[in-house]
Amino acid sequence: MKKIWIASTMMASLAVTATGAFAASPDLTMHAVTEAHPVKKGFTAPQSTSQQTQGIEYTKEISYLDDGSVNAVVETWVDPVTQDKRIDMPAKESDGTIHPTSAYLTEKGTKWVEVTRDKSGKAVSGKFVKLSAEDALSVDTWKSFAEVQAQFAQKGWKNEGVLETKDGKKLVKLSGKDMLGEDRQPAGSKVVIHEYATLDKDLGLPVKLEAYAEFNGKQEKQYSVAYEHNYVNHKDVFNTSGIPMKEYTQLQWIHGVDVEK
Repeated sequence: MKKIWIASTMMASLAVTATGAFAASPDLTMHAVTEAHPVKKGFTAPQSTSQQTQGIEYTKEISYLDDGSVNAVVETWVDPVTQDKRIDMPAKESDGTIHPTSAYLTEKGTKWVEVTRDKSGKAVSGKFVKLSAEDALSVDTWKSFAEVQAQFAQKGWKNEGVLETKDGKKLVKLSGKDMLGEDRQPAGSKVVIHEYATLDKDLGLPVKLEAYAEFNGKQEKQYSVAYEHNYVNHKDVFNTSGIPMKEYTQLQWIHGVDVEK
């Protein structure tokens, strides 16, 4: 099967880290890493698009390969007030070792922090760098709930109707072509990407997304993502105190080499 490089919102976030190549093997499931500073799961579910901010915005994205097996589980937190952000994800080192890792964007987008963890999720060490304005723009790929809602509300999506779940929740089906900026292709590629999304009608947030590439008039599935969205009402999720840290002036994922200060 012909494959092209396609990245969901989650994979776009993964691309900016410095932990090496990320795991792409089937059946890899990494859930939230909670040491140091546990992420308390005090969730409050969003109720409607008119709801006022109720805390830190939490999103879980579960990506699947085209055979239906789990590829990776990534969790993100965004404070819509302070703009502090965090992403937890699986990382794969050059020797094949897989472990959870965390990345943070804090201090109004000017500080990038990476925390390496052992297989149990315990924080082992960290490094940070102060970002230039240009570098800050290149790493700020997390989206707030409002930004995700806008992405799926933009002109070009076709409304394919409304479904109702057994518990009475209404879901809107959307379809589009080349609608998502994260569906990245090699330079010069003219492959058409078809996206099929299911949204919570009251929230305007995605529940599921599938992407297909069109080759010779036929569509071939590339990936699918399932989403969960909630609020958490504490800020320890952004706390990295107590983790041994080293400061750098350059990091590999931006400049091609790590330079310790």
